[in-house]
Amino acid sequence: MNKFVFSIICCCISVPTLAQLVKQKAEVQQGQSELDWYNCSFDQDGVYGAEVNRAYEYLQSKKMKAKKSPIVAIIGTGMDVEHEDLKHAIWVNPKEKANQKDDDKNGLIDDINGWNFLGGRDGRVMEQVMREGDREFFRLKDKYADFMWDGKKYYKIVNGKRQEVPAPANMDEYKYYTSQIKPESPVAGAYSGLQFSYVIEEYMHKFDRDMKKRFPGKELTLTEFETCYDPKAERDSLSEVAFVFAGYGFGIYKTDKWQAVLERLGGMCVKTAQDSYEKALNEFGTDQREDIIGDNYLDITDTGYGNNVLFTSDAPVGVMKAGIIAAKRNNGLGSNGIADHARIMTLRVDPTGNGEPYLKDMVLAIRYAISHGADVILLSQQNTLYPEDQKQWITDALKEAEKKGVLVIAPVWDLSIDMDKTTFYPNRNMSPNTELTNLMVVASSDKQGNPVLTSNYGAKSLDIYAPGTDIYSSYPGNTYRLGSGVTLSSSTVAGVAALLKTYFPKLTGTQLRDILLKSVTSRKGVEVEKGILVNNNETQDLFLFDDLSLSGGIVNAYQAVLEAEKMK
Repeated sequence: MNKFVFSIICCCISVPTLAQLVKQKAEVQQGQSELDWYNCSFDQDGVYGAEVNRAYEYLQSKKMKAKKSPIVAIIGTGMDVEHEDLKHAIWVNPKEKANQKDDDKNGLIDDINGWNFLGGRDGRVMEQVMREGDREFFRLKDKYADFMWDGKKYYKIVNGKRQEVPAPANMDEYKYYTSQIKPESPVAGAYSGLQFSYVIEEYMHKFDRDMKKRFPGKELTLTEFETCYDPKAERDSLSEVAFVFAGYGFGIYKTDKWQAVLERLGGMCVKTAQDSYEKALNEFGTDQREDIIGDNYLDITDTGYGNNVLFTSDAPVGVMKAGIIAAKRNNGLGSNGIADHARIMTLRVDPTGNGEPYLKDMVLAIRYAISHGADVILLSQQNTLYPEDQKQWITDALKEAEKKGVLVIAPVWDLSIDMDKTTFYPNRNMSPNTELTNLMVVASSDKQGNPVLTSNYGAKSLDIYAPGTDIYSSYPGNTYRLGSGVTLSSSTVAGVAALLKTYFPKLTGTQLRDILLKSVTSRKGVEVEKGILVNNNETQDLFLFDDLSLSGGIVNAYQAVLEAEKMK
């Protein structure tokens, strides 16, 4: 009961999702090994980098030549394709010209360097997207959002009053709405709070009538209110929740007088909940997709939308990723990219903010990357809610990538959650009885080789750690900055994968994943501190590193090259 009350209270509070954004710091002047430590080695430099410099030393000693310019598709935010340290690395569609025509007949006009799936034909771009939970709320609102259950019967609020109604016709879909959508949607939570506010108001007045009948002429206080609850009496769950909620009012308003609680809580409950719902609608309930793009986001066959505008307000994240992967090495600018023979394809689906990419956009971006020769695909984030039909779209796209030999990389969220207990998508086991062999899930580590406290973890669900804190990389406008974030650690893994493809072009996505897992800088047996989530509260505990991920280590380019040589 208390857990249910807590969820109802939380429904009235708007809490932004932790965005997986790069945390910017001011540009600093430091030694090169300090600036791009992710390229360094513990043995040579005293930091747990990815041993990229050592990998190049080995390749040069063997006089190995680059054999391919692998394509890395960054599915996420925008890009500065004119950046001085990235111009050499920007992918160019060989079959398309900047002439306002669809030269390659793929339904997209002038997709020279990639595509913005959040763009309109008139050149406008979407600056924010909704959460998947909120999209699902609006899709199913008219069917299920008004139902409430007291443990035996179903009700709806009609003209401000509770009325008994038949049970929902589709109970499986109703359970999906209550168990998955409501926890994921701030708007659904606020709407549920609004509906329940009428129940609170109803029972507040019932409690008042009962007490006045039981204690005529007496000033009512907390003592009299407590008699409204009889643990032996048969009660419905709605009345129990209303009683606990009303009981909180005495503490909230710091009084033992019932009349004060009745006037302030009972009289203002509906108005307060209405204001919270409207606030949630304004903050989370719109993203202008219908106006700017105009497609049906639930129809995977409705394609051909978007535009080629890539330099958007969210470009800094994409530019920093690209710098880690492919910035020019040893040119005196910024820091050294891991694989500067790589070519960066930009596919925008995810502007900076609290929202989550439309799964349709992600699917079409994955398909685009595959059909245009991508070797590595870097996704922007995972999610705990994939509607079943759309989940199948993603599964099919990832299987196609696997079939075509493409490695797909996904960063975890910074939520301190054990992913072996809470399912995040995409994951390797999205298809029944079939495990994807080309998908890597990545979390951040720091210079000391420790996991970032807040990142998600999982001995089976997390593949590998990679440098992702205090990373110096490119930034829009020919500038450079320090940043931290799990998106940067996943870029480190993408860079190492691209380095392997540069010198060992026949490696498939499955082989790349196997190599990267086998060749980590092992941290097995090392005890580390890690943030964990317990009863919705974040705390810390000690773990063995190998209990946090499948590989038990940090990505290592040098060891990966040695493993790739064995496979030759």
